[in-house]
Amino acid sequence: MNQTGKSQGELLNAIQASRGMEHINRSHHRTFSLNIFQMNAQELIDIANRVNDPDEGLRLMSQDNREAGDQTHREVTRRVHNFVAAALTLVEHTRVFMREQYANTPVLARFEQKISAELANEPVVKFVQNLRNFMLHKGLPDSEMYLHFQSNPDSHTKGGELTTGIHIRAAKLLEWDGWSPPARAFIKGSGEFVDIRIFAKAYTDKIVAFQDWLKIELNKVHAGDIEELRALQMEMGERFPLPPSMAELAAPPQNTAENEDKYAFTPDRSSALDAAADELLKKVRKIELPDRRDVAFFGERPISGTITDRDMVEEPLFWGFDTAGRHVFTFIYRDDGVFGLDESIFAEIQMLVDGVLKSQWAGKALSRSFIEKITIKWLQSKFKGVESQPFSKAVSTESEEAVKPLEFWAPIAFLEVETSFLLGPAEIAPFSKAKMDALEAKALAGAPASHENISQLFGQMRKRMQGLAAVVYRMEAEPVRIEEEGEALARIAIDLLRFFSPAAANFPAVCANALLGSEVTPTSNLLVLGDTSFNYSERNLLRSVPNWQLPDGVVRQMRPALDAIGKLVRPDGLSHFALSIRSSVTLFGTGATFVNLMERLTYSLSALEAVLLRHSAEPVEFNVAERASLLIGQERVSREDVVRKVREAYRLRARHDIAPLTPFELGSVGTFFRYAHQVVCVALANADTFGTVVEFVAFVEGIKLSHPA
Repeated sequence: MNQTGKSQGELLNAIQASRGMEHINRSHHRTFSLNIFQMNAQELIDIANRVNDPDEGLRLMSQDNREAGDQTHREVTRRVHNFVAAALTLVEHTRVFMREQYANTPVLARFEQKISAELANEPVVKFVQNLRNFMLHKGLPDSEMYLHFQSNPDSHTKGGELTTGIHIRAAKLLEWDGWSPPARAFIKGSGEFVDIRIFAKAYTDKIVAFQDWLKIELNKVHAGDIEELRALQMEMGERFPLPPSMAELAAPPQNTAENEDKYAFTPDRSSALDAAADELLKKVRKIELPDRRDVAFFGERPISGTITDRDMVEEPLFWGFDTAGRHVFTFIYRDDGVFGLDESIFAEIQMLVDGVLKSQWAGKALSRSFIEKITIKWLQSKFKGVESQPFSKAVSTESEEAVKPLEFWAPIAFLEVETSFLLGPAEIAPFSKAKMDALEAKALAGAPASHENISQLFGQMRKRMQGLAAVVYRMEAEPVRIEEEGEALARIAIDLLRFFSPAAANFPAVCANALLGSEVTPTSNLLVLGDTSFNYSERNLLRSVPNWQLPDGVVRQMRPALDAIGKLVRPDGLSHFALSIRSSVTLFGTGATFVNLMERLTYSLSALEAVLLRHSAEPVEFNVAERASLLIGQERVSREDVVRKVREAYRLRARHDIAPLTPFELGSVGTFFRYAHQVVCVALANADTFGTVVEFVAFVEGIKLSHPA
């Protein structure tokens, strides 16, 4: 690449003043008007879709729900006003932008030709633009919410089709003489009524397609400018790299090896840790505690036992308040009193812990609680004059004794596997009889005098664990660290695996797979009392909780899916889209554990929103339903069914009554869960294809352009 020879300041100025940067800034500014239009369009289409949904429309137009219906009608009118206003704003801003920035250029000529050919005389386009003038001069259009039932003449039953929606009487509109010929033609072509949803959607599709075309054309015009900008930016990076301190902040964190032996700190780190520990030791003070015999009253709770000072193996650790009302931590006991740290000083222990964990070997093998325990033990010994070695040496010594190659097992309730298989960094393995026999033999060999107690313990363990699958994780660490990391990893692994359980997409079946002891198998305990009667019933709210069995053949079929979720177990290094899928899969799987329908709907809808919404400011219900239908609907009829089922799910979730679901509603909910499961499966299959949810959503919406309904 040719170097310009400019100074750093000159290069920065050149980048900011470049035609490429000017184009990028102008393009960004232009998105504001487009965003105003798109958001208003989405809001109008969303509420129009709601009214056009027969179930929702019927509810809004019922006498019992009159206030909600009236407010919805008012809201539709408000959104029509905002829609046409935003439409004209975008038209004017785009026209002014092009004439100011591209006067007498070929791209302006192509722009005006495109408008003349596709928009200038398009009936729906002229209608929306003229509607803005109508509302300025004549007021709000007289819209009507309608309900229409058409019986089926070919049916021997009383069936038919119910339609609802909101429209404007064409005759009232035609009384105004300000309509252009194309707009008047659109009104007349609509028949007796102009449907708000139809014209809003048709106009929006045409304008968004036109704006996309314009964006591509302008990028072609400025292709050379953008290339020039990139060249300047590359030269800046090559000739003026960030200084080391800034580069370290800007770069992603890296796990760089230190020049230190295992279980030892570098001299600089040792000195810093020892100095900080010595300063902390100086802040240990005598604590005056209030008389603990001052109690409000003596309760009647049974006392299981009394502990004396001679029974304590270690000094007790106590959080409480001293006589001055300060929150304190006491951990040293001598004949001359009790000693400890104020709460604010205790926080400095966490700084020591952080300092230890910055060492690579410690960060991999030690838990915070392990280091905290060493710190307190060192302070106790040092304060009493027993400890002679510095703090860093104490940590090294204790760590070398505690860190070993360890294996963590977490049994999974209601899951059985034939043989082991990998799931990301973990393994799903059978807790077999042979494994249990080996563990019992090892325990008996280590404590032969406790044969009876050990056999009794393993008898209980066999009843609870033997034959179940378990999450297995191996690492070299001290016991608390592998337990903490292993449990966290096991929970997310089970959450992800649960997504593929037979119950996940088959409502009302419920999935009970969880860490053993955390499974939820709810029961009801109910009493019905009368003057002379008494009835008590206890029943399991789950009809049955069958074991989920995974034979080797099924695991082989699931291998691509298992590999996909295995990549999501650890969040480190995942893209934004992969993290969103991770949340979506775990939310959906967690929802399958609930008996309560509303809880399950809440989790499942949240799972869809995690992968189908660009951001929280988007209209939720409309976009989730529309994008789900595009992703899994194969033709117009199936897309409409997906939309209907998703919207019914949102409506049921918001329902306030406690009446049980009708058979029709139960069937609809079951179909919704299957649709939602398919959507998340498609997202999971594309975890490596897209970097962000925005990219994925753009792909989904591209389906509409390539396969219009």
